Amino acid sequence: MKILIFGGNSDIAKAVKGATLISRDLCSVLEEGRIDKFISKFKPDVVVNCAGISHVGLVKNQSSPLWLRQIMVNLVGSYFIAKACAKQGIPVILIASVAGKYGKAEHSAYCASKCGIISLVQSLAMEGHKAYCISPGRVDTRMRERDYPGEDKRTRLTTKQVADVILDCVKGKYKSGDNIIIRKIGYKTFKKIDRGFPWKKYLNVQPYGTPKII
Repeated sequence: MKILIFGGNSDIAKAVKGATLISRDLCSVLEEGRIDKFISKFKPDVVVNCAGISHVGLVKNQSSPLWLRQIMVNLVGSYFIAKACAKQGIPVILIASVAGKYGKAEHSAYCASKCGIISLVQSLAMEGHKAYCISPGRVDTRMRERDYPGEDKRTRLTTKQVADVILDCVKGKYKSGDNIIIRKIGYKTFKKIDRGFPWKKYLNVQPYGTPKII
């Protein structure tokens, strides 16, 4: 199984054994054309996007370019990768966050971008593409330590725990469109699958191509 990972410098990407890692120096997730070429060249069985940035700051204080940069890297970058995969018929796994399920003070852009990734994956699945989303809670990464120095590491997931969920997606243990939430409450690890209910039923959302009754 050939796994190609963008955001190859991330700690989570490095924990996925046997994967080909594409660092930002080789290809930024904002270079749509180069993303297409890398995927065409490597012909992977699955593509993963681990690229992501976070900048802590209040909405009223954070500069607009910095806020937008988080949206661009986290969400638009995921879109470019997902689009290339959809065109080439390759399954895609996108890394979101539990922060995408609710707002969080000083993390407005990060939360908004991760929320968008969850919805993007659900949309892809309903359009007939194989797409999966993983939403970890706090993970023991360099970015987490930078934003929350001195935090009790026992309350953080290991990068291997997140990597294992990526591999479970690759092995077909989840359904397309699933958002796999993995987090710690205290020192105990929990896992939950979000399949978009009950909002799908409430809004009567149908997959692409479903006959409409007018």
